[in-house]
Amino acid sequence: MSDGQLVLAYHGCDVSTRDRLVRGTLPHLAPSANRYDWLGGGVYFFEGDAERALSFAKSASMQPARHLSARPVVSPSVVGAVLCVSRWWDMTTVEGRRSYLNALGDLREAQAMLKRPMPMNEAAALDDETVLLRRLDCAVFNMGHLIRERQGRPAFQAVRAAFYQGRPVTDTSEFRTGTHLQIALRDPGCVKGWFLPPALGSVLLDEGELARADRLMEEATRSRQLQKPRVRVKS
Repeated sequence: MSDGQLVLAYHGCDVSTRDRLVRGTLPHLAPSANRYDWLGGGVYFFEGDAERALSFAKSASMQPARHLSARPVVSPSVVGAVLCVSRWWDMTTVEGRRSYLNALGDLREAQAMLKRPMPMNEAAALDDETVLLRRLDCAVFNMGHLIRERQGRPAFQAVRAAFYQGRPVTDTSEFRTGTHLQIALRDPGCVKGWFLPPALGSVLLDEGELARADRLMEEATRSRQLQKPRVRVKS
């Protein structure tokens, strides 16, 4: 869509995923559909911050048992994307937060009719500094998309929100070490191109290196499939 907003976004992933996307041999990323995803279903990006995306990829690589990423990350890397989005659900705006509250009301009514408890946001572990399991938020966004579909309105192509995360950068400061803008992309057609982030000095692997990276990814994927489900992920 040429009349949309152009945004540079970054996705933390394995180097094999990065290279396959940039080379065009991987057409798109599979959307995440966990019940605890912060912004509901979609492909997740960090807006305008390649370093933050790399930090996420490193965390996913160092903690494979936590399944922080949809696909395993063996060699942490970042792929950049040029997005063109016309229809945002933007939680940095008054309108976006109003849409959230409306969807929250619809969710409460639906849960009451089904005699089910409301989902809750909660920390994943005692030492978590951030509420990582956002089951309530996820359910609200997904409800909002469903109601919009039932009303016959054009679907939101992406959800955007700002998150305060991490420790304060200094005493009494509200700026935090992991603060970021996050995007959950729902419409893959909004991706106009993939690129290597210049700020990270990224270079494409040669054919031999890529083949080795693919093998490591296959091994990591098989290992993940053999693991027991995470204890921290509750239904």
